[in-house]
Amino acid sequence: MKNIILIKRYAHIWLGGVLALMQLSSCSDILDKEPILETSATELFSSSKKISEYLEGVYQRLGSTLPSYFSTTDMRGDEFDDILQNGNLSAYDMNLSVDGTSGQWNGLYRAIGEANDFLNHLESARDVVGDAYEQYRSEALFVRALSYYYLTVLYARTYHLQPEALAVPLRLGTPETSQDDLAPSTIEAVHQQILADVSDAHIAALPTGKNSISGVTHATQAAAHVLRQRIYLERWEWQKAIDEGEAIQGYALGGLTDVFVPPYYTEESILSFPYGANNPNSLAASFYLANSTALEDTYSGIFALPLYAQEGDVRFSQLTYKPNTHRTITKYRDVSSGSDWIPVFRYSEVLLNLAEAYDQLGQEDKAKTLLLQVRRRAISAEDDQLNESSLSGRYLREAIYLERRIEFVGEGIRSIDIHRRGETFWKRKGGNEIIVGPADSGYIFPIPLSETSQNKLIKSDH
Repeated sequence: MKNIILIKRYAHIWLGGVLALMQLSSCSDILDKEPILETSATELFSSSKKISEYLEGVYQRLGSTLPSYFSTTDMRGDEFDDILQNGNLSAYDMNLSVDGTSGQWNGLYRAIGEANDFLNHLESARDVVGDAYEQYRSEALFVRALSYYYLTVLYARTYHLQPEALAVPLRLGTPETSQDDLAPSTIEAVHQQILADVSDAHIAALPTGKNSISGVTHATQAAAHVLRQRIYLERWEWQKAIDEGEAIQGYALGGLTDVFVPPYYTEESILSFPYGANNPNSLAASFYLANSTALEDTYSGIFALPLYAQEGDVRFSQLTYKPNTHRTITKYRDVSSGSDWIPVFRYSEVLLNLAEAYDQLGQEDKAKTLLLQVRRRAISAEDDQLNESSLSGRYLREAIYLERRIEFVGEGIRSIDIHRRGETFWKRKGGNEIIVGPADSGYIFPIPLSETSQNKLIKSDH
């Protein structure tokens, strides 16, 4: 029975390796890789080229779950309304009533398992991979760290309110040991593991490339710094968040709409997950576009606020439209084939992260400058009805929070911000209000039955 359970739980490791190994002849054809259908562990790590191909599979494993993950985090926030009330897609997320049969657990742990498997075999192939060893290792650790970060967003309590609350199991070993029953670690322990996986030494081993396919679809030093910045924001360690943001150099704000059209990378793109001929169906366009699932909430959504629904603002006039009674975003447009790339980190986030951290430390001038740097890219001072002179104290902080909402609407960040600040989820759906606070059961996902039924050391009511 134990062996059957192990096969069912961890078949993804080798199946994922088979499906995700892509022949990569150059950076330019990253979207047109074909899977190698039959291979073995020995063959996979027999050459540097094959190891590089396997690493692509590690990225794709995480990429396969991100569209669904971001739609989940978006529906948990207050920006969107599920007019279809489709329980299989998003109604449970929107109502904050997810049970033990739903969630993003399995996809994220498959990505972690893929990264662990790669790391395990890479260690025995150091002579084969040569000088690329440290970079490949650091890239796989980054994927693992990012996956654990996303797990904490849904399955862990807010850090600054309950740093010792139980979060998720830290599975770090080989495929042979990762199937063991394992108790959940605290959110503090998970944070420390994430920070260890993107330590200074590992960041130094990552490439610095940008504004190219490989520089945006792979872990870079900048991407690792953004992940650390997010962790420090979660922990309310504001100066450390500032240090991480200031370490990111060489990026700039260009044309905002360029981020969401081919070639999908720009001078502000830090990390995106690509979708193309052999890895299609980001599903983002079919999820957000008109007459689909997620339409802008006309009551609590950001565009219900007049100052954030100005025609002079590119984010309103060019990245949304209103076909009928509801407005929808148009950041993702390829409904037929689902080839839209999913942006994970953009430079505008770095700037707004810095603005929030500086504001928390009382450095309002720096915070305001950074806020307006992002806002002026989208709307000119002449067109803007926002009173800049009023931006001080609580009004500045509120403006930073609202700017994050309009800048990243449809990019899965809103409910992450609510959760990390320990704020209450509040929205009105139909004639009912949904109010869920940090101590309430719906604030985080229950660990799914697929885990609790097999892992004797974990409970769904963590």
